[in-house]
Order: sequence, then structure tokens, then C-alpha cells
Amino acid sequence: MASPTQPAANASIQDLASRIYVELVGRAFLRADNTAVIKPDPIELAKLSLQLAETFRKAEKAANAAAGPQNIGYKVELADMAKWDK
Repeated sequence: MASPTQPAANASIQDLASRIYVELVGRAFLRADNTAVIKPDPIELAKLSLQLAETFRKAEKAANAAAGPQNIGYKVELADMAKWDK
């Protein structure tokens, strides 16, 4: 849970982080002597999951912005729009 001084994380980031965490834990546990042991510290896996989710969302946002429409070299002025009514 986020402390009052820190803003709450975005819900989509939390959802992605939880999915990453489940995947990491599923891949990180060892089975020895009929017991399951998580080799890395679960808290560190949770921190890593949040960092990976935030980084993924930033990269996704940048990729979506780059793929969007670009207004390169176009300058529309009010007089140009007035011509459209004719």
C-alpha cells in the first residue's frame, strides 16, 4: 500500500506488475526435498516487477506517440480555414 506522501501507482502499472511478479515467482522457485523454496527474495522480486512494469509503460507510451500522426511542416492559419467555407 502506498504511503500518504507517495502518490498511488497507476492501476494499469499495478496490474502489469502483479502479472510480472507471478511469472517471476513461478520461474524462480526451486523444489528441493518436497518443499518449494523461492531462491530470490520475494520482496526484491516485487520491486523488480514494479520497475519493469513502469519501464514497460514508459516505452509503450513513447512507441505509441511515435506511431501516431505527425504534423511535420504543416502550418494552418485562420485564413486557410476561412477558405474551406467557400
